[in-house]
Amino acid sequence: MNRTLLIEPREPLIFRDAKPAGAGLSMRSVDWPLPSAVIGAIRSGLGSSTKFDSKTVSDLLLVEQVGPFLAVEETAGSGVWKLAFPAPADALLFGKDDGIEIAGLRPTPVASGAGTNLPTGIAPLGGARPEKPVPGPTFWTAENTLNWLSGVPLKTVRSAELGPAGLKRESRVHVKISADTGTADEGMLFTTEGLEFAVSGGNDADGRRFAAAICSQVRSEAEWPGIEELAPIGGEKRLALWSNTQLALPQPPEALKKVRRLRLQLVTPAAFDLGWKPGWLAEQNGGSPPGFPNVRLRLVGAAVPRPIFHSGWDLTRRAKDAQKATRLLAPAGSVYFFETDADLDARSLWMRSICDGEQDRRDGFGIVLCGGWEWQ
Repeated sequence: MNRTLLIEPREPLIFRDAKPAGAGLSMRSVDWPLPSAVIGAIRSGLGSSTKFDSKTVSDLLLVEQVGPFLAVEETAGSGVWKLAFPAPADALLFGKDDGIEIAGLRPTPVASGAGTNLPTGIAPLGGARPEKPVPGPTFWTAENTLNWLSGVPLKTVRSAELGPAGLKRESRVHVKISADTGTADEGMLFTTEGLEFAVSGGNDADGRRFAAAICSQVRSEAEWPGIEELAPIGGEKRLALWSNTQLALPQPPEALKKVRRLRLQLVTPAAFDLGWKPGWLAEQNGGSPPGFPNVRLRLVGAAVPRPIFHSGWDLTRRAKDAQKATRLLAPAGSVYFFETDADLDARSLWMRSICDGEQDRRDGFGIVLCGGWEWQ
């Protein structure tokens, strides 16, 4: 089974962050659904006609995901969707909104006699300017993302031309009703946040809003029935329209056939054994990504923003043991700069996961796009 799903929310969706909540506290949402939330809903939908026995659960955990990615319908009702990816962390925007210039961060050799507090073998990133960078859109269009990775200069005069802004949030106040009196319990108020799946910006000069959806490619050796057209996803079982789509994921450029300096950009958050970097890079002279024993990469630089928190519930366990431990993820958009000692065909790494854990790779964490780079 190999299908690409388009998930179109009918109302704001709740994807909780890992922070605890209680009476009087807000239940806040992450900026974009984590892979575990989406693949969990997909597996539940695929197995909805079963009794979720142990064999079925084991088979469902083998279902793989490439995503989730943002899809934008630029013309309402057209049915034409385009992908967008998280903005790369190695790109800084300078200037004003009507005159934006993009500066790329690249590893810079350390001068003789100088030193840094970076880990051994990691070079500082150069290319920034003295002035303060301006904020850019949360997502870049697929075209701009691929051009940036390929080294094509991006000629833009407005930050909105790079891609859509992030999803807005809708807050709702809830109250606990006493079963005995039918009235509100004193102090039992709480707030939930939901993501509105409409984005602003894009290529429209007026900044109007476009419909947005979640796109994920699902792979499985076993055949599963289709998911119901109207099915829940996220907290409170809010509904979305599920359908198969012909929207294709981007293909690797031919320029990646032979590279010695490789740039990997995370397009989904990644779980690594060593926190900000993969555990397979534990040795100073590099390592091989899981599933690629003949690929030897040596990390020389990285642009990694602040981590995001990840937790959740394991529905295969009893309630008291179901809560997952909180962990920190390298956010989508993080960029890692590698060198190799021999020519590498990097197309094999395109849209693959570089996470250490096998289940994390199946769930869709740590998906990367590839590009080249040169020393600053």
